[in-house]
Amino acid sequence: MKLPSSPRAPSSPHSRISPFLLPSILVAAVICLLVAFPNNDLKLQEVFGGSSSSACASNAGPTPSDDTAVDLRVLIGVVTVPGAYERRALLRLAYSLQPRPVRAVVDVRFVFCDVAKEEDRILVALEVIAHGDILVLNCTENMNDGKTYDYFAAVPRLFGAAPYDYVGKTDDDTYYRLAALAESLRGKARRDAYHGMVIPCHGPPETQYMAGFGYIVSWDVAQWISDTPELRDDRVEVEDVDFGRWLRKGGRYKNVYAEQPRMYDYLDREMQGADATCNRHEHTADAVGVHKLKDRLKWARTLHFFNATQGLKPSKMYHLDLQNVYRV
Repeated sequence: MKLPSSPRAPSSPHSRISPFLLPSILVAAVICLLVAFPNNDLKLQEVFGGSSSSACASNAGPTPSDDTAVDLRVLIGVVTVPGAYERRALLRLAYSLQPRPVRAVVDVRFVFCDVAKEEDRILVALEVIAHGDILVLNCTENMNDGKTYDYFAAVPRLFGAAPYDYVGKTDDDTYYRLAALAESLRGKARRDAYHGMVIPCHGPPETQYMAGFGYIVSWDVAQWISDTPELRDDRVEVEDVDFGRWLRKGGRYKNVYAEQPRMYDYLDREMQGADATCNRHEHTADAVGVHKLKDRLKWARTLHFFNATQGLKPSKMYHLDLQNVYRV
């Protein structure tokens, strides 16, 4: 028995594409994507997969907030460990909601020594595909056994083709306000520069160094570290103390910029037994960096203080009462 054929919709000249033209159309589409996203990290599986937009956006780095030429480029390496997935997710979210720096690009990258566990190798690989913001160094994971040296030494080798003006290191319990940071660096020396929160704040200058929660050096200092491999084994105290000592010893401790009180350790009125000091106080509106955000509540209060939630729009899909939130 012959089955009745189903009715066919009328066709138009515009709805018919020759099968011989399809390969050419696909090639043209890929070429357009590669021209639009000229990034060496762009892979075809990212183009045709579901994560191309986030991967491309992250690899491209933050863009300046106006149309004028960029005159300042900063790299911030967040020193962390592979298993800290929640903290990286929080930092990505927090930084993505910040206002873009004016005439500046500040790239934030997460820095590991290695990725040893099987589950981390897979999950970190997914992060790399989705975000493209991870640097894995060739060293054994450590806290005070050369990781700072390995990071600064690797940067000129990784980014030497397009050098940054400044290179910074920070912790994953630190929140940099990137626009404020860019403005604090603009106009500063771009050679032999050392920027951060100096400690001890009242100590003799010959013993002072920048607190490890976040410091920045000019590109030439990073290049000098990379060119001076003996520094890796020149260890006397914790890495950040040694880092300041290296700069003095190498004649690079020249343009020193202490950012107190705009860089500080977190303090709120509910913290028992914690008094304000020269390096620890409640939030200020012009902050550059805040440290010791050790738990979700401190992060939440900090982000609320700096108006990270101001983009929340009224909707029948949710009700979040932000009017009665504790404000530091």
